[in-house]
Amino acid sequence: MSKEIGEIFENEISETQNENVTLAIESYEQAAELFGMEDSKSQASQCLAKVAELCSAALEPPELLRAAQIYDEMGTNCLDSNLLKYNAKSYFLQCVMCHLANGDAIASAQALQKFNNMDFTFQESREGKFGAQLVECVENFDSDGFATSCFEYDRISKLDPWKTSILVKVKRSIADEGGIGENVEDDGDIDLT
Repeated sequence: MSKEIGEIFENEISETQNENVTLAIESYEQAAELFGMEDSKSQASQCLAKVAELCSAALEPPELLRAAQIYDEMGTNCLDSNLLKYNAKSYFLQCVMCHLANGDAIASAQALQKFNNMDFTFQESREGKFGAQLVECVENFDSDGFATSCFEYDRISKLDPWKTSILVKVKRSIADEGGIGENVEDDGDIDLT
C-alpha cells in the first residue's frame, strides 16, 4: 500500500511541488521498511532505489549525500547474494556520481577505494573504470576528458535520464570551478558531449 501511495505522489510531481516529492520519499521509505520486515528484499530494494533517485534528482535542493549513502548500502547488500552481486557495480557507480554532483571529489575517491576493496571485480568493471575516470576529470577540472568519458561509456551502456541529470550537475561544477566556460551555452545548459 505504501509503495502505491509513493507511486501516486511521484506521478503528481511537478517542477514546483517539492511537497509531493517529500511525500513520495516518505511513502517509499515506509514501503521499504515494511517489505524488509516481510523479508521481501527485492521489493524493499526497489523502494530504496526510488528514495535515492527522488532524493538526488527530484528534490530541490537535492539530498545527494543521502542518496549516496542509500546507493552505498544497496551495493554492499548486493554483495551478500550470488544472484545480486552484479548489481552492486551499478549502485557503487551511482554512489560515486552522487558524491561528485555534491562537489566532493575526495569523498568520491574514497568511495571508489572502499568499493574496490569490497568487490575485487569493481575496479576492472566498466562502472569502476567510468567512476575512476569521472573522479580524475573532476580533480583535474578536465571538461573535455569528462565529456569523452561520458561519450565512451554511453556508447556501450546507455546513460539513463538519472545518470544524465547527475552528470550534467557534475559537468557544471567542473565548468564553474575550473573557470571553463566554452561548454556553457547562452541559456545555461551544458552539453555532456
